[in-house]
Amino acid sequence: MTETSTGTAPSAEAGGPVALVVHRRLAESSYEKYAAWQEKVGEHIAQWPGFLDRQVIRPDPPLQVDWVVVQRFRDVDSARGWLQSAERQQLMTEIRDEFIGNDDVHLFTEEAKHPSEAASVLISSKVAPEDESAYLDWQREISAVESRFDGFLGHKIERPVPGVQDDWVVILSFDTDAHLNAWIDSPERKALLEAGKAYNEKLSLTKASYGFGFWSGQKDKPLPDPVFKSNLLVLMMLYPIVFLWGYFVAAPLFDDHGVPFWLSLFIGNLVSTQLLGWFFVPWAFRMFGWWIKRNQPARVHFYGYAIVIAVYVISMAVYAWLIAIKAV
Repeated sequence: MTETSTGTAPSAEAGGPVALVVHRRLAESSYEKYAAWQEKVGEHIAQWPGFLDRQVIRPDPPLQVDWVVVQRFRDVDSARGWLQSAERQQLMTEIRDEFIGNDDVHLFTEEAKHPSEAASVLISSKVAPEDESAYLDWQREISAVESRFDGFLGHKIERPVPGVQDDWVVILSFDTDAHLNAWIDSPERKALLEAGKAYNEKLSLTKASYGFGFWSGQKDKPLPDPVFKSNLLVLMMLYPIVFLWGYFVAAPLFDDHGVPFWLSLFIGNLVSTQLLGWFFVPWAFRMFGWWIKRNQPARVHFYGYAIVIAVYVISMAVYAWLIAIKAV
């Protein structure tokens, strides 16, 4: 299990609400245990000074495979206090062995925008298998201290990949070189390095001029719109085109005149893909741009799905009626 902390450079003076957004992956057999543990966490965090509210979102494969927990606080200090608290660390020891892969904890100020550039370092080291648990505990200590420094953006841990990468890699980002260097040269970091030298072999540090965007292959680009909704819009345009082409063009002009089915099908697909790509799908995406964007209120999702389903029903009803008339 690895735990990472990332965020948008909240400083000690930053005001306004902030959120801790936690992504965790577990085996399905651990779901109920984790849900019960989250209830316990909820009881503890509800008493924390500055806590506002929280939401626990269960996995919904295949679109979402992680548990997502959103914890909102009044300000940065309240969020950091909980993140670094002994109470939270004690709770983590009860469940951490259930995690699979990375465990990401993101710290976001709700008003802040992610900077287009950031100063980063890649820190690689070799860790003996028997020391992995101690190493991860040590990394949690480091990330907790880092989060108190101005300009902190994130601390992400990547496990070794057998046959590809033998080292553990930590990706650390701050908003500016000055803030990054302040942490690297700090007495706090030197003390932590000294404490972890027993299981931190051959540590190397490489500077980079980018932030967290490169982890997903993009830098400050918005997440793509949900593929499921996009596919529904394509189907909403495709179904009437295919039916109308077959009913009014293919049947009377091709099928009734002996054109082979394979050729008729190819021509129909050629025409429908051109109509979709050039006209109908772009139009549908413009018309439903308010719906396919992420992070919309629940009522927006509901209205969009209702409209799409209504179009489906009307389309099928019209085509069923046309077929019935033709049969008569």
